[in-house]
Amino acid sequence: MSSSQQIASFRKVSAGILASAHLASQEDRPKVTKKEISLVLKRVAPALGIDGTAYHVLDILLGLVQTDDFQAGKRPVVAISNQRLAEYTRRTTRTVTRCLKKLVEAGVLAYRDSPTGRRYMYRGSDGDFAQAYGLDFTPACFNLEAFKAQADAFQRRIKAEQEAKRAVTRFSRAIADMVELEPSEFHGFAARAHSVVNRDELTVVEKAGILETIYTEILALHDAHSLEIKDKMSCAGDIDVSPLSITTQTDSIGSNPQRTCSNEQDTEFPSDNGFAVEMALEKEPCGGRSETQRSKSQVGRGGPSKFPETNLDGVSIGLIQSACSSVQTETGINLNSWPALCGAAEQLRLLIGLSPAGYQLAVERQGRYLAAACLVVVAEKALRDPEHIASPGGYFRAMIDRAGEGKLHLHKSLHGLV
Repeated sequence: MSSSQQIASFRKVSAGILASAHLASQEDRPKVTKKEISLVLKRVAPALGIDGTAYHVLDILLGLVQTDDFQAGKRPVVAISNQRLAEYTRRTTRTVTRCLKKLVEAGVLAYRDSPTGRRYMYRGSDGDFAQAYGLDFTPACFNLEAFKAQADAFQRRIKAEQEAKRAVTRFSRAIADMVELEPSEFHGFAARAHSVVNRDELTVVEKAGILETIYTEILALHDAHSLEIKDKMSCAGDIDVSPLSITTQTDSIGSNPQRTCSNEQDTEFPSDNGFAVEMALEKEPCGGRSETQRSKSQVGRGGPSKFPETNLDGVSIGLIQSACSSVQTETGINLNSWPALCGAAEQLRLLIGLSPAGYQLAVERQGRYLAAACLVVVAEKALRDPEHIASPGGYFRAMIDRAGEGKLHLHKSLHGLV
């Protein structure tokens, strides 16, 4: 069947649709397995812009395609109607149609239409397709290596952006500290930093580089100023006095009387320069926090969790690292500390197709440590057995609901994965 014959006349074709149809018409399909296809498609989905309902539809189709149909001489086709997909996803058929078109144009699927447009398949006595019309995963088999490279590049970019965001926060805080110390001396630098932070045309990586340059200039000016003062004092015959050493917040929390150890973890520090910095407590849960700190950390989260401590009983970062081997292997994330786990939350959220609002709500309800731990457990299960979890995002939300009821036994899930 030629590529033009695979597409029904009622479809409005595009370059992406024709390219996928051309790949689906090839007979020399690369030899791949369903598990390999599933893992790569879930990794590359964020890079292809496949999220939300489109990701849900893809997950359903991966669950329906037969493992044996990826073998040589067979064809990985799924015959399911748009109406049934709409019922599964609780969306309209028009939404499902748009999602399928996105998957086809991305090179994941191809339309294999019957003359009537209906999707169906007939198998012979040997189990092979006598006729098969539906959604064909053959383009994904041809694009597998390209998808792997695209997923790796996307993960590197996400990691670089996360590092750059932390650098922007760090240098913004340092510049704000210096301006607070010498308002007249460093006011011009503050204005420059404010301008950089609010320039939408700059990427976060570019902002981090410019802010680092500004901070380096401030330090050089401050050192020169301190040396000049010391020389004047020496010439006047005063005793030898060491110049005041000004450090940023990362060196001494005593540089600002308002930033004390007890309120540092959940306080936002706005400045008149237009940028604010959130100081986050980078300590493991249940590790050395006072009762006052625990109660304060719940402020602003929409009410404290009903069972804030018991949900993480028996859970350590070492256990998570041992249990979630597939996540670390497939994504390159190193789960060697709680801050590392929380820092990887954005990448894990994209991996399971969870919305930003869904994850933020989980953090507000149960805290970032439990939310991140649940996130990595769902990602691990989805990577190990893509057919086991039909909707990873829904699975994650169910875990958070169980945590709110005090019925989540996360340590048992982790030991099971080990």
